[in-house]
Amino acid sequence: MKDIAQAAGVSLSTVSLVLNDRPVRVSDKTRKRIKQIAAETHYQPNSAAVSLSRHVSYNIGLIVPDITNPFFAQMTREINEQLAQHGYSTLFADSNNSAEKERHILHNMVSRGVDGILLVPSNEFFYQDMEKLQKQIDETGKPFVLVNATADKLKVCSVNFDNFQGAALATQELIDHGHRNIAFIQGKAQYVNAPERYQGYRQTLEKNGLTFHPDFLYEGDYSIESGYQAASSIINNNEVTAVLSSSDMMLFGIIKWANEHQVNAFNRFSMIGFDNDPYDVITQYPLTTVDQQISKMVSESVGALLKMIVDKKITHQKLIVTPELIRRRSVRMIKK
Repeated sequence: MKDIAQAAGVSLSTVSLVLNDRPVRVSDKTRKRIKQIAAETHYQPNSAAVSLSRHVSYNIGLIVPDITNPFFAQMTREINEQLAQHGYSTLFADSNNSAEKERHILHNMVSRGVDGILLVPSNEFFYQDMEKLQKQIDETGKPFVLVNATADKLKVCSVNFDNFQGAALATQELIDHGHRNIAFIQGKAQYVNAPERYQGYRQTLEKNGLTFHPDFLYEGDYSIESGYQAASSIINNNEVTAVLSSSDMMLFGIIKWANEHQVNAFNRFSMIGFDNDPYDVITQYPLTTVDQQISKMVSESVGALLKMIVDKKITHQKLIVTPELIRRRSVRMIKK
């Protein structure tokens, strides 16, 4: 900037005001000359200096539990794109579904001076002492949004998908197609969003006058492997005519096991999953699934975080996104 000021024959403060499009008493000719010199010399502002002077970094910390999961990969891309539209960069980290790693990453991001934090929590997140966790969040002193989860025991801003309603829609879809013996693969009890999906399934059965059968209930960790492990029991349970899975990935595990054992899973029963995974459409029969409206969830999350940053006020609102059932060919009608 000193070089530009010298070449243009103006003061350093004048150059600063012109290049930042601030009001300054100079002619249009001088203003144009300053910008021309800046372009010719390939001037770039020092972002670190700008951050120090304005007490902002224009960086947002983003923590996700498993970037290899297509759901979180898509969410990460959406967050990065939406933040970029507002002039923010993303400082990204993968917690590998570890609460301990989340704590270390959170501390590291705060020490790097991020302006706010978006946390997509690990499956271990809710296993922690909530009082200690609340203290850690409060001590960051940063605007903080919990994404894809709701924490009733924490004072924190959160944006989540209506998991109860999603499971209810899926269960009702199977019932409407004549299914009465519906297996459910749930996440572990304290996994993120697992209890709500289980309640949506169970209460919809009861609403339709159907008996809940504990032997139709299976458990997994949302991975392909856990679906693969449960596949034998589900497929060999001859009463089951349909499967609702808490993740598309676990259905992929069932399909994998069935293919290896020369069983046509799509002829064996109807299937509905969660997440609207991009790979749902390349199976033999494209999977019906519950779409969690990632774009809407990200938009609400980014909007809430940036509002806190601009307003310089931390809020604890809870926002819920409405689900959508994506109907494809993996659900078939049977006789009632």
